[in-house]
Amino acid sequence: MGSIDTLTKFMNAWKDSNWSEMFENAQITWRSRGRNKSIDLLKSWFYLKDLTTFKILKTEKISDSCVDITLKISYLYYVSNLKEVKIKARVICETEPYKPSKDGIWGVNPVGILREF
Repeated sequence: MGSIDTLTKFMNAWKDSNWSEMFENAQITWRSRGRNKSIDLLKSWFYLKDLTTFKILKTEKISDSCVDITLKISYLYYVSNLKEVKIKARVICETEPYKPSKDGIWGVNPVGILREF
């Protein structure tokens, strides 16, 4: 699975409020803190922003194991306020925590997305 597929799964999981699926598509280094703690963090960070749509606008290869993907997203906050923003998601390929490699598994860095909005 490539970087775009991984990001798409991560974003669809956010749209569905499926925190476990978001965790499964997060960066290995980020997941290494532990499943339950990480899922709780994802929920607390993303649940107030009810993702309605997302569209991938461009990809930028940083290295063989790192890609920045720009998206346009729409989300509801405070129940009925719609906001549209452009964000950049960093997707990293790792074989294990802190070990980037083109031969690893792609994962989204959720902290990077949060900094964008």
